[in-house]
Amino acid sequence: MLISNLKCPCELQCEQRREDAVNLVLKKRFCTSNEIKAMLREKGLGEYTIRKNLEFLRLRKCRRIDALNRNNRRFLQFKGHGRAFFVKTLPKHILLRKINRFLTNLQKEILLKFTKHHKSVYYFSMYDLKKMIPYVGNSVEYAVQRLSDLDFIEGIRIGQTQFFVEAQNKERLKGESKDVLVKDKTEFKTIKTIHEIIMNIYPLNLLSLTGAIRPRNQHKLTLTGGMTFDIFYRFKKKLGDMEFLAIDVYTRVPVNGYVVNSFLKKIEWAANKLRSRTVYPLRNKTFGMIVFRNATPRSIRLANEKGIRFIRLSDIKIDYDEIRRNVEIPLPS
Repeated sequence: MLISNLKCPCELQCEQRREDAVNLVLKKRFCTSNEIKAMLREKGLGEYTIRKNLEFLRLRKCRRIDALNRNNRRFLQFKGHGRAFFVKTLPKHILLRKINRFLTNLQKEILLKFTKHHKSVYYFSMYDLKKMIPYVGNSVEYAVQRLSDLDFIEGIRIGQTQFFVEAQNKERLKGESKDVLVKDKTEFKTIKTIHEIIMNIYPLNLLSLTGAIRPRNQHKLTLTGGMTFDIFYRFKKKLGDMEFLAIDVYTRVPVNGYVVNSFLKKIEWAANKLRSRTVYPLRNKTFGMIVFRNATPRSIRLANEKGIRFIRLSDIKIDYDEIRRNVEIPLPS
């Protein structure tokens, strides 16, 4: 029997049933609890009966209807919409399309990275996403986990790093696992090389060098307003109005206009709460620098217009291929 022709009660003849809620889900194929509540109120049902209808669906007492959940444990909810219920025969691609309209702007922005950033880029580590997107790191982590819970993306651990990928590219990522790990290690080694160059060039009494690479301690996170940078320095003495130097390094992901704008927004939007007011620790106080291996012409123009120091690896005599050869080791079996 086609699901569109099903009605409650159906041939299963459940002993206990909640026909109003079940029939709404069977008809629409995907419903939120708030939609179900509104419809049941229109029918004049009381709050107790409405709760019992939703409980019936939540406990999966109708064998044709399921509820979104996290690994068969905690139920997933959408802010302002509640839980989501759907018919079990709904194809996964349609289910994901219906869920997509309930994603937050941040979740949608992250999801676009897997398809729109560049044709050669199909996976990201959590760190990649935190660096590329101008939101506090904790918010990015939560959004990525949410997308994973909803099956938009999947996490795969390679070595010590968790990478995220869309389901259709999962096997491709596994097949390229050695190259993926080498590229990840090469980028980190490149970051360390740039830090060493800066230590050798700048006077020792100018920059605070401790914990500068991918800062993680609470003090540095307070200085950056929770934003993620590859290298972050505080000047020991102000240079005019400037107090900080923030650097991002891209060796795998090509730099485009989005990356440049995100870098600017990280500096502009970084915020801390001080009692009843919000302060912006980096705004108008930070020199910005992006070091890259590949970049689009638009990103170069944009960086120059916005006053970001935009440096190609070869311009500072860094040989990416040589660094890669030095870290190219086989994965443990």
